[in-house]
Amino acid sequence: MRVIQFLSVMFREFWGAWLITFSALVAAYFVGGRFNEMAAWSAVLAVLILVVFEVSISFDNAVVNAIVLKRQSPAFRVAFLTIGYLIAVVGVRLVLPFVIVAFATGMEFAQVYHMAVYNPDEYSHQLHLHHVEVMLFGGSFLLMVALTWLFDHEREIHWLGGLERRLAQLGRLSMMAVGITLLLLLLVIFALPVEKRYVGLLAGVMGTVIYVFVGSLSDAFGGGNDYSEATQMVKKGFSASLGAFMYLEVLDASFSFDGVIGAFAISKDIFVIMLGLGVGAQWVRSLTVFLVERDTLSEYRYLEHGAHWAILALASLMFLSSIVEVPEVVTGLIGLILIALSFWSSLIARRRDLASR
Repeated sequence: MRVIQFLSVMFREFWGAWLITFSALVAAYFVGGRFNEMAAWSAVLAVLILVVFEVSISFDNAVVNAIVLKRQSPAFRVAFLTIGYLIAVVGVRLVLPFVIVAFATGMEFAQVYHMAVYNPDEYSHQLHLHHVEVMLFGGSFLLMVALTWLFDHEREIHWLGGLERRLAQLGRLSMMAVGITLLLLLLVIFALPVEKRYVGLLAGVMGTVIYVFVGSLSDAFGGGNDYSEATQMVKKGFSASLGAFMYLEVLDASFSFDGVIGAFAISKDIFVIMLGLGVGAQWVRSLTVFLVERDTLSEYRYLEHGAHWAILALASLMFLSSIVEVPEVVTGLIGLILIALSFWSSLIARRRDLASR
C-alpha cells in the first residue's frame, strides 16, 4: 500500500520532471542514432546515468533553494522553474563552458562549438586545464553560503548542539565569514603551481565578492541590516527578488559546473551531456518546489542544517580538488550522507515531540 502511495506522489508531484525525462530519452536515442543503433542506446543509458549523477551532487542544492524559495511569491517560483531553468541548462551547462574555453584559448565561439562537437577530447582537455579556477570560484561562493549560515548567532535551533552554538557565536564578529574564506583561499593558493596562483586567487576572490554583492543587493532594496543574509531573502519588491534570483542561479552554477567537467567521463557528446544534466537540473528544481509546497523544512527541522553542513563539505572538497584530484562520487556521497543523517535526526525529534504531547 505504501509503495502505491509513494508512486502516486512521485507521478503527481513530479509529472513535469517525468515528462522532460521521457522527452530527453527520446531525443538522446535520435542523437545517438545518427551514428548507429548501439550508439543510440548508449546515449539513452548515458542520459540516465547523468541524471542520477546531477541529482546526487545537487541534492543539498535543492534544500538550500527551498530555504530561499519558500519566502518568495508564486510568480517568483514560476520564473525559477522556467527562466531560471533555461539559464541553468543552456547558460550554465552549455554556454558558460564555451565562454571559458573561448576566453582562455582566444578562439572564436564558433570554433569552440566546432571543437566540442567534432573534437570532444580536446574540448574536455581545455575545460580540465581551467579546473582550478572553476573550483576556487565555486568553492569560495559555497564556503560563504555555509559559513554565513553557521555563524548566524540569532538561530535558535541547533542540530549538532555545542558545535553549532560555538560557531554561531563567531557571527557576532563582523566579516568573520569573509575573513575565514579569504584565509583558506590564500592557504590553497600557496599550494598551487606558481603559474596557477594569480588566476586561482582572482577566481576565489570573485566568488567571495559575488556572494557579498548579491546579499548586499537584496538588503539594499529590502531594508535588511546584515549584508550576509543572502540565504534569508525575505524582503519584498522587484530588486530583492532579483537578488534572490541571482543568488539561486550563482548557487546552481557553483554546484553544477564541476559536474559538467566530470560528465565527460560518462559521455563525450555535448548534446547527450546537456540532455542528462538538464533533466537532472529539472528534477532538482522540482524537488525544491516540492519541499516548499509541502513545507518539508518546517516538518523536518534539521534538513536545513544537514544541507549547509553538506555545502561546507563540498566547498572544502572543491578547494582540495584544486590541489589534488577528488572523485565526484565522493562529493556526492558526502552530501547525501549528511542530509540523510539530518533527516533521520529530524524524524527522531518529530516523534519525540509527538510523544510528549
